Amino acid sequence: MNITVFIKQVPDTNDVKWTADNNIDRTNMESILNPADAQAIEAALTLKDTYGAEVTAVTMGPSKADAVLQEAIAMGADNAMLLCDSKFAGSDTNATSNVLSAVIKEKLKDTDILLFGQSAIDGETGQTGISTAARLNLPCITHVNEIVNVQDGYINAVIETETDKITYKVKLPAVICVNNYLIKPRLPKISGYIKAQEYIYHKYNMFDLNVNETQIGVKGSPTYVKNVFKNQENRNCKFVDNINEIIDEIKSGQAV
Repeated sequence: MNITVFIKQVPDTNDVKWTADNNIDRTNMESILNPADAQAIEAALTLKDTYGAEVTAVTMGPSKADAVLQEAIAMGADNAMLLCDSKFAGSDTNATSNVLSAVIKEKLKDTDILLFGQSAIDGETGQTGISTAARLNLPCITHVNEIVNVQDGYINAVIETETDKITYKVKLPAVICVNNYLIKPRLPKISGYIKAQEYIYHKYNMFDLNVNETQIGVKGSPTYVKNVFKNQENRNCKFVDNINEIIDEIKSGQAV
């Protein structure tokens, strides 16, 4: 079984900087592995431990994004790929899914399970995994809490709604989006760190992936950031001790 797990280098939310055209400035910031993607790696490695899979970690970004690939290798991934091209810059989820689906078509055709974190902390759209599945015409299960098993060419996964837990069974290959903050990722071993330092990852640009320039980056992104601002809290808080005080505040019009 072959598993591809898509991961992303995201800005440390305590140190976000912006470019003049309102894109995140990824060249001058501290970056981390997206937390939900660390859990997607763990889900992939758990499947590897159970079924003997080969795990490939893939990320799209600048050259410095190789840091998250090293982290994935240290955790236990077998292979790593960096999708790096200046033409990829400014990609929204639509353009990103064009690139990610292309790497599956061109370099990873034998993938059985495509794993994503449900969303990234630098966007929180939750669209990339779904869009990639649509471009590859693959079944997709989102908000997955648990992968029950993989058996006879099918994967069984559990999602949790507001009222119930539902188990879905889909035929492989399939896209699975792992819910945020539900799986605790394993810590790398010393041998993992050594392997990561010595590992030479594969690097591909737009020509390697056979993608059209009009479908990636800013040109391939129908959405864009018009404006960004830091939210300002201007309201004064007043603490009350009991329900009657709250009622009095509402009646007086003081509570907003």
